[in-house]
Amino acid sequence: MDILNIIYGTITLLIIFLILVTIWSRRPYIWRVSVFFVGLVLVLTVYVALLELMSRPKPNNLEIAHKQTKEVTLLHVSWIEEEAIYILIQIPDVNEPRLYKLPWSKNEAQNYENAMAEGEEQDIEVKIGNPFFESDEEDRERLVYTSPVRPMPQKGREQVDTTVFDPEEELETYGVEEKN
Repeated sequence: MDILNIIYGTITLLIIFLILVTIWSRRPYIWRVSVFFVGLVLVLTVYVALLELMSRPKPNNLEIAHKQTKEVTLLHVSWIEEEAIYILIQIPDVNEPRLYKLPWSKNEAQNYENAMAEGEEQDIEVKIGNPFFESDEEDRERLVYTSPVRPMPQKGREQVDTTVFDPEEELETYGVEEKN
């Protein structure tokens, strides 16, 4: 989202610069006024377009910044048959999840569904090996797998509860030495 603010600010500054150049030029008054209004409409149109793009899934082959990512975590998968597969993924070192649109493939949809079911059943993460390559251009399959089960946390020495104390049991052995 932060990058969209930077892009919008840059485009707006460029449009303002073009409007100012046109207003300072020696064009007739009608040209200068019309360029001002066209620039204003253009700034508003860019704003609405960027807001609309934020709610749309990004095609996987248009990814630029994270194209070299080795693997991502699959959070959700949905599809429309014969149209597209939609995946919600968590990219390493990126705070918010991202939504991508993959080309339709019955085998891939089944792989995603099986991996998600297995991951939910075993309560483990589902990983995808680089989902950003174009599967039509390359002759390879997308790797979908569940991550290995995390080992249980290391247990320390067993601690006795300090709240359990039986004074009667203590009195019987008090002062008596053990015989070896």
